[in-house]
Amino acid sequence: MLESASTTDANTNQDAPAMKRSTSIFSRWIKRGENELDSLMQKSWGAPGTPTRELVMRYWIATRTKDHWESLYKNSPHEFKKYLRKGYMEPIPIEWVRTQKLAWQYPEFSYWETKGEKRLYYILNHALAPDGHRPRGALRPLNIARNCQEIIRRGNARNAQAVKLDPQKLRMYRSKYDVFQNDSETNSNEYSKQVNNIIYETRRHALNELAEGILAGTDHIETMLLLDVSSSMTWNPHQGILGPDGITRYHDQPANIVLVQSLVHRLLNHMIPRAQKQHPHQIGISTVTFSSNGRYVGQLASRNFAAESKNKIQLGGGTQVMQGWQTEKNTYFDQQRKQGHGRYDPVYGWQPTPGMPKLSLLVFLDGEAMDMDEFELELLGETWAYVTIVLVGMENCPHHHNHAIELQRVAENNPHVGFFDVHGRVCERMVVEDLLSSVYPVDAPNNEEILNPDFDLPAYSDLYPNSV
Repeated sequence: MLESASTTDANTNQDAPAMKRSTSIFSRWIKRGENELDSLMQKSWGAPGTPTRELVMRYWIATRTKDHWESLYKNSPHEFKKYLRKGYMEPIPIEWVRTQKLAWQYPEFSYWETKGEKRLYYILNHALAPDGHRPRGALRPLNIARNCQEIIRRGNARNAQAVKLDPQKLRMYRSKYDVFQNDSETNSNEYSKQVNNIIYETRRHALNELAEGILAGTDHIETMLLLDVSSSMTWNPHQGILGPDGITRYHDQPANIVLVQSLVHRLLNHMIPRAQKQHPHQIGISTVTFSSNGRYVGQLASRNFAAESKNKIQLGGGTQVMQGWQTEKNTYFDQQRKQGHGRYDPVYGWQPTPGMPKLSLLVFLDGEAMDMDEFELELLGETWAYVTIVLVGMENCPHHHNHAIELQRVAENNPHVGFFDVHGRVCERMVVEDLLSSVYPVDAPNNEEILNPDFDLPAYSDLYPNSV
């Protein structure tokens, strides 16, 4: 044993110079790679401390990828260069949004549907979790052509989690003006079961931090609406809706747009008075709609809401949520610019400046957007925005629940996003209370305000006699 050990020591001593040379060569190679990367970063983003370089560094922190990129920089220069050139390390350029570059479809045989999906999953799988822990495992996308049965199975599994509304609370919150109660085609007067919404602890923490800033006077919020008005929102559930799996399903409920209009009308009754505390002359809530394009429709007011929505909101078209988001963003920063806030970057568009109010955005959509992955990716880097996403859809539909699973993942990975699922025949005042508790970390309406008869609505058929 001793002889063997001596022989081993001798061999080790003989190999030491070779190992030192190898280590030296490797170190020089790494150093040369780092010098090349430094040059490439400076060419792409400017020198350290310049506005664009600082913008990119803030993006690393916001997306929780700083550790990952630094690891690649030190250990895998080739990989670092690859993803730098692909643009993974920086915010989405406004030109890419305009041309919908990340929403371009890959060939049918590809594992990925779009470039946006591929980039999103890379970020999610390499970023730290919101609680600071390492990634939990490899997330993967599901494709309806490749994973149809798995999509249906997990959608049905989520649907099975739906429970009846609390009877005692329902007795208090139900209204004869809930939109399905006055829909001539809807036969049932029973409220649909709902899947309980999850508010993650990291989301609570983010809202609590914002609330502390508001109460201390160092922060405040502005509210806006973003509404999906695409053709799919107007589909009549009673006439059957063809799913991506080729099956037509029938649902006993109003069209999604009908529910959204009623919910928005109710929400405005509570949102406008809160906006007027800061802006006494404000008459409504600034609203953007999206379908194939984004469109700023001005401020929607609860007074004359039916006439206003009919005149201002145009229904129909495809579903490009990023077009709506970009319009929303431009509108918000245009308003803030007049107050001396915001900075415009020629490549990445509007950027926040210190002291700028946070945006509390309420989004309604049906989950059919082709660029949903790009939207999720964009929101990861927008720390000035707090977004409440409301998915409206069909009762007992596995495709709706599949959209819900994907949007729940958005909320799980981004504390600035809250997600709420609403489907079927809905108790609207319950939904309004939940949504406003997400929109307003301070001064959300209590149940006494929610149940105030003055804030209940007339029958939908009286407001919209010629609605879809």
